[in-house]
Amino acid sequence: MEDLTISGVDATALRLPLARPIASALGRYSHVDCTVVDVHTRNGPSGQGFTACLGGSAGAAVALYIRDELAPAVVGGSVLAPEALWHRAWGPNKARQRGGIGAWGLSALDTAVWDALARHAGLPLCTMLGGYRDRVPVYGSGGWHTLTDDELVQECQRFAAQGIKAYKYKIGTTRDEARTARLRNAMGDSFALLADANQCYSVREAVAVGEMLADYGVVWLEEPVVADSVDDLAEVAKRSPTPTAAGENAYFRWGFREIVERRAAAFLQPDIGRCGGVTEFRKIGALADAAGLALSSHLWHELSISLVGAFSSGWACEYAEFIPDGALTRSFDVVDGAIEIPNAPGHGAEFTPEARREFSVEY
Repeated sequence: MEDLTISGVDATALRLPLARPIASALGRYSHVDCTVVDVHTRNGPSGQGFTACLGGSAGAAVALYIRDELAPAVVGGSVLAPEALWHRAWGPNKARQRGGIGAWGLSALDTAVWDALARHAGLPLCTMLGGYRDRVPVYGSGGWHTLTDDELVQECQRFAAQGIKAYKYKIGTTRDEARTARLRNAMGDSFALLADANQCYSVREAVAVGEMLADYGVVWLEEPVVADSVDDLAEVAKRSPTPTAAGENAYFRWGFREIVERRAAAFLQPDIGRCGGVTEFRKIGALADAAGLALSSHLWHELSISLVGAFSSGWACEYAEFIPDGALTRSFDVVDGAIEIPNAPGHGAEFTPEARREFSVEY
């Protein structure tokens, strides 16, 4: 009989290079800052999770935090009780779990726990969580400020050639309307456009942009105002004819509950590496189900498809190829606009030993 008591936790910081520099209203990036977590059991399966963001060098700090603060809290517990383990790690660390590095570390650790549990059960993680579908639609994500108008359209068309029916592009420049018009003219009225402001507007500015986007049939206006002010987001949602999307910078079920209760967003976008891991993502998904909102995700489709695919409110996952080819043990290919959820125990998004050696960061 397998003993699923946690015997150890490893955390590795990785610096994953991007194929080319990219830029948004938040900044310019040349790499992905990533922390990979492995949870080991006494004689059962191990599990893996990760958290990541564009640019920066916080991955080493996240790894240290996991090693020194979170790992001691869960070693000796069983992956058969992920909810209890989550509270063992979160409870004594509430002061550091308001967001940021603390929440990122907990998210990656929790995802690894659920991966180990699913592997033990011999089930895909999506199946364990509800298994609503086995293929998840994706939308193409890009449209960076570094792209010329021609490159913008070409990128969108490359996504469309894969059967993808929606494309997200960055706004927050003096050329927002020109770029939007160029995309609409190139792609036609039936293709879905999504605009991401990366928190760059005031309420007044965001409402005006929402009115402009509505003229072009844009599906959503993402993070139009600073993410910390749900009041401002709710005001934009109330006044803008373009629906709002938010959640990549919301933490835990409580942050999303406020967004839901205020009707501040029509699309919820939890980041599996920030929102509190699988334990919290499933509660956020339940909120979306109950409120009749659309559930999407922020980046990392490799993990997110197993979560979004578990809920009837699941709309689509963000698709951006930020993890280098061959860095994971399996590929996540888009076929006819969707990705098939791995039909294997766990979530299937595991870094290869070679990638971990090549991209590891000392700390």
